[in-house]
Amino acid sequence: MPFFIDTHCHIDTILEWNKDFSLEQMEPAPEAIIHVACDPEDFNWGKEFLAKKEINGIKLYGVFGVHPLVAENFSEDIEIPKALALGEIGLDYHYKGYSADLQKKVFLKQLEIGLKAGLPFVFHLREAENDAFEILRQIDSEDIKAHIHCYTGTPEFAQKVLSLKGNYFFGFTGAVTFDKTATIREAAASIPLNKILLETDAPYLAPVPFRGKTCTPAMIPQIAQVLAKVKEVSIDEIFKACRENTREMYGI
Repeated sequence: MPFFIDTHCHIDTILEWNKDFSLEQMEPAPEAIIHVACDPEDFNWGKEFLAKKEINGIKLYGVFGVHPLVAENFSEDIEIPKALALGEIGLDYHYKGYSADLQKKVFLKQLEIGLKAGLPFVFHLREAENDAFEILRQIDSEDIKAHIHCYTGTPEFAQKVLSLKGNYFFGFTGAVTFDKTATIREAAASIPLNKILLETDAPYLAPVPFRGKTCTPAMIPQIAQVLAKVKEVSIDEIFKACRENTREMYGI
C-alpha cells in the first residue's frame, strides 16, 4: 500500500461514535493524519491529542478554526492554536436556522486572522457558491493557499475557483463513491490531478462499501479507487499525486 495521508478527519468525534476505535489498530494505516478542531470547545482536546506528535508510527498534525455552523462561538478573544492551517472556516447554507450574515462576518474575520499570520486555510463551502466566490474574489491573491474540504460543489464552481490567483486544492471524501453523487465525480473529473487531496472527514461519509459504519482514515483507499476511475489513471498515480499535493498544501 502506498503512503497516504488523511488530510481531514475528526479523531475526537470518531472516538465518540466508536469507543473501540484505535489508531494503533488501523489497517491500512496512514502515514499521517490531519485532525481538525472546528469548535472552540474542542480546541483543548485537539491540543492535548496533537502533543503526542505520533501514535504507532502515524504522525499527527492539526488544523484549528471556527466552523460556520458554530459561528456564534467565535469571538475576537479566542486564541486559535498554532497549526498547519486555519480551518475549517467558511459558509454552510444547507441547514436552515443559521444566520448567513453572521457566517460571512466570521468567515471574513478568520480570513483576516489567517492572512495576517501567513497561514493556509481549510474551507468548508456548502451550498453557498455565489457568496463564497464573492468573498474569495475579494481576497484573491497569489499569497492565498487553501484546501476546499469535502468538495461537493459543481464542476463550474471548481473552475471559477481555479481561475483565481490563489493556490486552491479540492478534497474528496467518501461522498465521491455514493450512487447519487455523479455531480461530485464530474467535478473531480474536471479538476486537475495536481489540485486534488485525499480526505475522509471521518467519522462522517464512510465510502462504499462501508456505508452506515463509522468512517476512519483507513478508508482512504476506497476513495482513491473511485478517483482513479474518474481520472482514468492508476490508483498508484492517485496516491502519488495526492501525496505530492499534500506536501504542497501543508508542507508535510
